[in-house]
Formats: sequence, structure tokens, C-alpha cells
Amino acid sequence: MSGFILRKFADLVGQGVKTDKGFKEVHVNSVAKALTEFSGQEVTGTQVYNHLRKWRQKWIRVCRLKDLSSAHWDENTFTIILDDEHLLGHTKDNPKDAEFLNVPIENYVQMQIIFGAGQATGKYAMASNEPLGTISDITEGAGASEEPCLVGTGATASGSAGASPSHSGAGAGSSYGSNGKKRRLSDEELGIMAGLTGAVNKLAEAVQAPVVVQTTDVHPDLYQICMSIPGFTDEELMTCLTYLLDNKRQGDGFVKMEPKHRVLWLRQHLAKI
Repeated sequence: MSGFILRKFADLVGQGVKTDKGFKEVHVNSVAKALTEFSGQEVTGTQVYNHLRKWRQKWIRVCRLKDLSSAHWDENTFTIILDDEHLLGHTKDNPKDAEFLNVPIENYVQMQIIFGAGQATGKYAMASNEPLGTISDITEGAGASEEPCLVGTGATASGSAGASPSHSGAGAGSSYGSNGKKRRLSDEELGIMAGLTGAVNKLAEAVQAPVVVQTTDVHPDLYQICMSIPGFTDEELMTCLTYLLDNKRQGDGFVKMEPKHRVLWLRQHLAKI
């Protein structure tokens, strides 16, 4: 789920969308629409935005950890490396940093593309210590938790069932009543969908990958030698040539034969057909 959202926003950046002031409402809603179509479940722009905001906060933490004097950055694996002593001491004082240390950082490339251009400000600001517009009001009641949920289980992140932000836009004001007409994803379904997303991505890569046809080299003189043997029709010679092309060892042996033995081989082969 996270990978899908981040890839969509990274694609937007690749298309030239500026992120120094954050993403516009139309971009957030376009990702929400794509996720709704992909998952078959209603997803609002507010939910997508708050999920993106969570990853912005992760990016800020990653940047801070990369600047540690004792840290080494592995560009190949996108890993912040600390020696055992520093790792033990740092995680003891900052246990929440453990998930970012000495392990490849999840979705690092996408975060760098999306957030690396600069700090967003204004209505679509991503940092937790900045004023937020109405699109993120869904998280304010919970104290702007560091990890707001993409979707809830029947109530908003502020704890009030069916509440919706004043923000208007495609899908952003959708509410979920007790009648269950618009069912939200459970944690279990989110996990299943995340797995499906990875499977679909791998399938898409396989479908888009160029087909490599492996061919076995044949003797360059095979065609000329076979088709120039007298006493046979072109159809007969072509039948034998096709067999020799499909069987490299037979073709190589045929080229090395004496002319009279080639004639004998052709007669025997045609007699078997």
C-alpha cells in the first residue's frame, strides 16, 4: 500500500510537479483515485495525504540519522550503518530509530524523489511541527500522531465516527456511516493488499520485460551445402534442412560428411518420414 502511494507521487515528481510547496489538491486526489481503482475500496484524498505525511516524518528522521557523526551511509543498499557500540547506545536512548539503522531503508528512493526537493509549507505541509490545513484535520484530534493511518476501521483518526474534514474535493469528504455501505479496509486486508501490490508490480515488470529468444548458432555453410545437393527436389531438401537446423549436432555432422555420405543421409532421412 505504501509502495503504491509513494510510487504514484514519485511519478508525479518525475512528470515535473513541484514539491517545494507540497502537492496540490488535484495531485493528492488523483493518487487517491488510482488507489481506489487498484484496490476496489474507497480511499479519500485526506487518507492519502495523511499517509504521505507519515512518510514525510520518516524522511525527516532518516535525514537526521544520516547526519550522525558516528553513522556511515551505504549508497548501494540505502542503509545507515552504526557500529555495535554506537547502535546499542543510540537505540537505548531513541528506540524508535531502530527501524532505520543497520537495515535497508524502505522506500528510500521514492522518499528522496518526493521529499528531497525541500520542506513543504502551507496547507499541504508535511512536517509535524508546522500548521496544517483542513485536509489533515482528521489527525489533529489525536495530537497529530507520528503515524496517522491511511484508513481507519470505522472512525476517523480523531476518534469520531463518520467525521469528515471541511476540505472539498474528489473523494476527500467521503464519510463512513454505521450502515456499512462504504466498508473501510481492516489491518488484515491492508496486509493482504500490500502483498498483492508487490505481486502485481513483479508481474507488470515481467510483462514489460523484453522477450529474449535464445538461439543456437548453426554452421554458416549448412544451408548452401544442403540445398545444393543434386537429385532431390527443393521440397525434400527443405524438409531435411529444417531438421538439421533444429538439431545442431546433426547439422554440424552433416556439413563434415563426404558428399556421397550426405546423399545417403538425405535418402535415409526422407525414407523415415
